[in-house]
Amino acid sequence: MSDDNILVIGAGGYVGTSICENLAAAGKAVTGLARSPESAAQLQAKGYGAVEGNSEDPASIADIADGFDATIICAALPFEDEADFLRALLDRYEGSGRAIIFTSGTAVLSIETPDGEWREESFCEDDPFVAPAWMQVRVDTENMFRSYASRDVRAMVIRPPLIWGRGASYQIPAIFDSIEKTGASCYRGLGLNLYSNVHVDDLAEIYRLALEKGQAGALYHAVAGEANFRSLAEAAAQAMGCEARSVDTQEAVEIWGERFAPLFFGVSSRSRSPRTRAELGWKPQHSDVIEDIRNGSYKVRYAGEGE
Repeated sequence: MSDDNILVIGAGGYVGTSICENLAAAGKAVTGLARSPESAAQLQAKGYGAVEGNSEDPASIADIADGFDATIICAALPFEDEADFLRALLDRYEGSGRAIIFTSGTAVLSIETPDGEWREESFCEDDPFVAPAWMQVRVDTENMFRSYASRDVRAMVIRPPLIWGRGASYQIPAIFDSIEKTGASCYRGLGLNLYSNVHVDDLAEIYRLALEKGQAGALYHAVAGEANFRSLAEAAAQAMGCEARSVDTQEAVEIWGERFAPLFFGVSSRSRSPRTRAELGWKPQHSDVIEDIRNGSYKVRYAGEGE
């Protein structure tokens, strides 16, 4: 079966936007799931199809997905709700050989670094690891999803690290938020901990390649480089003309909140992607996140100059 008619769940989001652009440029017919008529109109204005649906009703979304050659899920859902949502779609695809891709993340590989210390551990796609307790539900969901390969579903998981580019994402904007809140660009402890990283457009390419070449049950990482959090904060400080400084756990929570202070800046999550490169032929085109913060898309967004 061809994968030319594709449903993207999360099409209007940061990652979904790049995925849709990439697929459309490759001649695919792209339809986004829209939560409202306004969202549908925005997708249609970009030249995509749009279908309205509510992610809180998995059965109805499964009905929609059944009309497509392939489905990509890159929407943010509560971890505890993901498995039921995904299982409804997988059951509908059972026996069809159709492709369905789930977006996870390398937070499952997290090792706590409360003092911002460097850790040497780095994981390939199928290396064994011990997930933190609060991420075990996501690991269980990954494993359930991949198990549908045995039911003639081309189920694949893509596990991005820190995503950057286009002046958006999560951790890097959070660093700029610290400047707004404190007047300084903040990192936690030593700031030597890190997530491996990938540009959002290079990440989008993996989805297209996975549709074309990916193997049922596969897990694909997406790594183009590494930069520790202190280096990211120092680059943001240069872009904004302020200082960079370390904060302790208490101040980190005050700045980023009880959930995101540890998730974004209190762990090491280093990964590698040999399977993605070898099996899909993926070659990332962007590698310098520091320069993009200093003089590229982030300086444009936050300082109003650059590029």
